[in-house]
Amino acid sequence: MHKSFWFQLHWLLGIVFGLTLFIVGISGAILSYEKEILRFINKDTYSVKIPADKQILTTQEILEKYQYLNKDAKINSISFSSDKSESVVLNLAVPNNRKGKNIFINPYTAEVLPDIKGKDFFQFFFVLHRWLAFEKEARTIGKNIVAITTIVCLILTIGGLVVYWPRVKRNFLNSFTFSFKHKKRAFVSTMHSAVGMWVIPFFLLLCLTGLYWSYDWYRSAMFTVMQVEQPKRAASSQQTKIDKKEDIKAISFDNHQKVVDIFNQNVSKDYKNARLSLTPNKDGLYTITYLYADATHFRESNSMQIDISKLAVVKDSKFEDKKLNEQLMSSMLPLHSGEYFGWIGQLLMFLASSLMALFVITGYMLYYDRIKKKRAKALKENSSIN
Repeated sequence: MHKSFWFQLHWLLGIVFGLTLFIVGISGAILSYEKEILRFINKDTYSVKIPADKQILTTQEILEKYQYLNKDAKINSISFSSDKSESVVLNLAVPNNRKGKNIFINPYTAEVLPDIKGKDFFQFFFVLHRWLAFEKEARTIGKNIVAITTIVCLILTIGGLVVYWPRVKRNFLNSFTFSFKHKKRAFVSTMHSAVGMWVIPFFLLLCLTGLYWSYDWYRSAMFTVMQVEQPKRAASSQQTKIDKKEDIKAISFDNHQKVVDIFNQNVSKDYKNARLSLTPNKDGLYTITYLYADATHFRESNSMQIDISKLAVVKDSKFEDKKLNEQLMSSMLPLHSGEYFGWIGQLLMFLASSLMALFVITGYMLYYDRIKKKRAKALKENSSIN
């Protein structure tokens, strides 16, 4: 009775949510290597050749040169690297866009480099993964369908294990294998079950972290359980508009150069990326968030606050100094993508997401075969009665 309930629930949910499971799984797999693919196809934008006859420009020179040629631009931040072949990135304020727009700058000439190609492709799959490509107010509908699909995936994962548990108890190691000698339904069924055993931990992690973006109450509960204070989203300053060109002329980038100099004097090792917000906080402190060159994932972010009036570092918060629970809560996206565990974790999560297509297709095949056999049995019984 217990096993029968989970079996019926497993195939019913699989049939109803098969399409959305397929969409969420495949779109997630496509997004797994977005950063690597974009960097590969945009080499001339992300990096530059180091010229033999030129010195790298200072932060102040880059900002001044760009601002002089683009007087109406509002620069939010500048990002740079200790790697001298890396481009500099300026983030510009854009109306009705909280994140702003990134442009890439050659650090030796201050020329604007080509825009990133391929972003629209990955943006489509991101929207598909988060909201099923629904737009505007309809995104709430898409978001909830994805959330329900994620919960269904959790139930399917647990239900599949319950149904398959008798074989696991009989022979644990063999329960992870299937044979190509099996024919038709036997092959599809054993492959569906055995491969499902491989991905159980990955699906559980994908679902439990995926719900972080689905429900506010779930996210708050995670912070409570992990005993970490939930950060509040700061009000965006990217909607600030500069209406007068005189305001541009009044901007001095001398302080920003001093901040960068102090940062470089105090940072302990090479960094992959450092982002300086051009606007100081309410206490007049400038903040640089930075990522070490040997960081495992992109959320191992550190933060240095600098008091320009004292020409000193006020605070240097490092990711490695955080407690494990704090590290986990600030690394939800790398946990979801597998990058938290390095390249092997990223690869395994990619494979797990891709295998969702296998489970959906084989699940439908098994369901169709089951229906076909029931119909054949019913026809046989009717013919014998007649």
